[in-house]
Amino acid sequence: MANFKTHLVAAATVSGAASISLLSLQLAKPMETGGYFLLGVLGGLLPDIDSDRSTPLTMIFYFLSMYCAFALVFNWAAQYSFAELLAIWVAVYFAIRYLVFKIVTQITIHRGTFHSLLAVVFVTLLTVDSSYYFLHHPPHMAWNAGAFMGIGYLVHLSLDELYSVDLQNKRMKKSFGTALKPFSRANLGSSLLMMAILGVFIHYAPPVKSYWGVFNRALVTHDLQKKWLPTHNRWFAHFFAYDPKSLQVINAFKKNRLDVE
Repeated sequence: MANFKTHLVAAATVSGAASISLLSLQLAKPMETGGYFLLGVLGGLLPDIDSDRSTPLTMIFYFLSMYCAFALVFNWAAQYSFAELLAIWVAVYFAIRYLVFKIVTQITIHRGTFHSLLAVVFVTLLTVDSSYYFLHHPPHMAWNAGAFMGIGYLVHLSLDELYSVDLQNKRMKKSFGTALKPFSRANLGSSLLMMAILGVFIHYAPPVKSYWGVFNRALVTHDLQKKWLPTHNRWFAHFFAYDPKSLQVINAFKKNRLDVE
């Protein structure tokens, strides 16, 4: 399986590219893309929530508790006083960092239910519903958040499968097939419970039609080919005198100098 550093770098790379794509298509504001990027990175680390190793697991819960605590505080900043917001932050942070941490370590088995495609859908819908109902984000923002979490999660599982192939000795390691499985047969009870909870998430998920409507309008109104390369091949136009106003000033200056001469 891939190590912690590899998962972190890969998740950050994919999440960063996806964030830039949303920004280029004007599907998200700059401040929103920062949050999406962090969700993608978190998703790329989250499958190791069932890891027996202490360091990755501790870092995942530290990151998760900080993100959730600040997300709620920022969302409720206009409704509560500083003292109330501080109390909310402390309560959310310690509840996730220690209480949820304790529960997860007791009930999970490494490479079990959380290393499956079922878990990808589960965390995606969990993020969507949490963003929609707790943070009161509009449907398209909630679905974007869920998509980034799911993509990061899928990148993690894919890396685990790739590292299960020993190219030098041309063989498959014993861990092959334990990450990208549909669900965990060894933990069938946990998988069935996750399916049942997932059904609730699907039932209460925000309308997806509005999300696809915003996405399709962005594809129609923006020429994607123009987004790949600079217009008229003018690279970094804002750093040089490529804008029309600057060119007009320069041309007028040249013309006046020639007239004087």
